[in-house]
Amino acid sequence: MIFGRKKPKPAANASKGDEVEIPNLEIKAMGVGKDEAVGLLIACKQLPGYPLALTLVANALKSRADRILMDFTAQGVVVRNRVDGVWETSPALDRANGDAALLVWKKVLGLNPTERKARQDGKFATSFRDTDWIISLMSTGVPNGERVLFTIDRKKPVLKTLADLGMRDAIEQSFKGMMNGHKGLVVVSAPATQGLPTTWRLALENADKFVRDWVLIDNIKNQEADIINVTEYFYEDGVDTIEALFEKVRLKQPDVFVLPILNNADVTEALLNQINKEDKHAVTRVVAPDAIEAILQVLRANPKHIKGLVAVMQGALNQRLLRRLCESCKQPYQPTPQLLQKLNIPAGRVTKLYKPTIPPPPDQRVDAKGNPIEIEICKKCNGRGYFGRMALFELLNIDAEMRQAILKMMDKPDELRKYAKQRGHLGFFEEGILACALGLTSLEEVQRALQPKA
Repeated sequence: MIFGRKKPKPAANASKGDEVEIPNLEIKAMGVGKDEAVGLLIACKQLPGYPLALTLVANALKSRADRILMDFTAQGVVVRNRVDGVWETSPALDRANGDAALLVWKKVLGLNPTERKARQDGKFATSFRDTDWIISLMSTGVPNGERVLFTIDRKKPVLKTLADLGMRDAIEQSFKGMMNGHKGLVVVSAPATQGLPTTWRLALENADKFVRDWVLIDNIKNQEADIINVTEYFYEDGVDTIEALFEKVRLKQPDVFVLPILNNADVTEALLNQINKEDKHAVTRVVAPDAIEAILQVLRANPKHIKGLVAVMQGALNQRLLRRLCESCKQPYQPTPQLLQKLNIPAGRVTKLYKPTIPPPPDQRVDAKGNPIEIEICKKCNGRGYFGRMALFELLNIDAEMRQAILKMMDKPDELRKYAKQRGHLGFFEEGILACALGLTSLEEVQRALQPKA
């Protein structure tokens, strides 16, 4: 239970005379006028569902969740929290209490409480355990009822460097060399939901921007948080075009062009001219499952300039997120020779690996006679065995031979992957095994993170 102040008015499911504990969360609706937001909050504090509405969010923050998912059906409400990338099911709510809590959130954010089909979006700020948070709410109708998703983000990012995200020193140095290079194109990529916005931000913020002028060009509808020391230029549909904006920015003679989307033939041609004739540099990004596919997607999006793009490509970065083992309770074990051979680890190179400490479920916490026994649960990870997340990175360096291979095998990506591996490229499997050998995660977690999505 989250400790906070007491409110004498009972919730809908409280018996007469009970006091309901309300988490100490102050809600500041965003996108709503200040006076209106204050009035809405005062009114919502009188609603029966107010304690439950705050408790759902407070419990998620307490468990380090970054998402809350509520699925409303005729039977009730299923609540899930996503912790370290894994969905955990919370106790279900009956429909009356679920509706009461949702009513509070829709009202406090200035949304329409009676609308259960059309999409609605709202955002609010709050503080919990001396940390400021920005939480977005999205509700929309689904065939079985309504789905509500809370997205939880820190107001100030915690991750400052690529090393904080888990990038190895060798990869970091090579990648920074690409980002700080000249006369080339670098591709940053990741699968959907695998942290691309964060890696994109860190990649740009940690590049050398103090002796070179970096500019970002994108549609205003895609605007994200400001990136330190990168000058941003946006065009608006119906008002300007990316071609016209690129020409205006080009005249300012920047050193590096940052184009989150590179799929306009005229802009690509202009960019290639800047790279080849003016020694400029460029960075783009795509959503892709691995580095090879990231390169191919950039090329497919620019069929008229395939040879030109391949000629200037310097490399592609891709990543996968996985959970870190809890440092307080992870358990070492000695791998068998058979396991080491299966993992392609030379005998004697690794003497121990680690696994998570996962307590048995409550119904199995009994002795031989069936009597309940107390099992100590790690206070840091709360028995999850993992605490926080890290990323595995694969960095594909593109040299003259690799460029020729890309042009020859564009329609044969699997053969291109084999060729890259033969030349020493380390993929996610090899990087995952190395992370296990360093005690950062477990073999089970690597297998879970790398298994193909259904």
